[in-house]
Amino acid sequence: MKWENSKLIPEKKLAKSIVLLKNERKVHEYCWTLKPVICEYVLRNYPSVKRITYLDSDLYFWGDPRTIFKKQPDCSVLLSIEEKYSSRANQAIQRGSKITGLYNSGFLTFKQDEIGLQAVTWWKKKCLENCRISPKEGLFGDQKYLDELPERFGNVCTITTPGVNVGPWNELKYKFLKVNESILIDHHLLIFFHFSGLRVISKNNIQSVNTVSKKRSPFIYQLYREAIDEAIELVENIDRTFNGYADELDLQRYWNKGGERK
Repeated sequence: MKWENSKLIPEKKLAKSIVLLKNERKVHEYCWTLKPVICEYVLRNYPSVKRITYLDSDLYFWGDPRTIFKKQPDCSVLLSIEEKYSSRANQAIQRGSKITGLYNSGFLTFKQDEIGLQAVTWWKKKCLENCRISPKEGLFGDQKYLDELPERFGNVCTITTPGVNVGPWNELKYKFLKVNESILIDHHLLIFFHFSGLRVISKNNIQSVNTVSKKRSPFIYQLYREAIDEAIELVENIDRTFNGYADELDLQRYWNKGGERK
């Protein structure tokens, strides 16, 4: 990475009303809220930035993401669909989409143009209003709001590049093959995999809150675990007191008595 081009945005740069939400919302809800807040902040305060792309921290890249932008250069907003796949009846897929939404908010991009700014500003407004998970109210954090973007704004596109945002929601659909340093899924290059639901309990203990991943995980999970171990060693070499792991309480938050994710 070109660290000389990196810029940190201190929390104090944000509006006080936004920072105060930290005291009212759960940690993950506050983090979700900050997604559109930071995206809009960058577009408004750094006019030389041509586009802002948000990435979840649990994405792992095997391919060059510039392919995505080159294929659809004119779109003001690019959304990655959360393709649900189940070997069971389509009812399970429909039920999942109704709860979590059509799109996944782990990778999305806004262009520095009128529509891009309008779209991210609307998304921010909705997340500031509410960013919790409540299926009965049609809420799923920051993510479910994305379903409305194509209806409200023109030039909002679904990413068409293969191998984007593959994750536990559709991993069983594909056959994974390692060729040199690349990963192929059904003969297409895997650009990135979304390792959603993994919790690092300790250096050698990574658990998943996803039942699919527990039953049958592609070999790339082992590659990712090895990369996590290397990252932990890097951090420990800098700070020997590092203890930024999840705990059993964090795991329990995601499961109810029936074994389904909350």
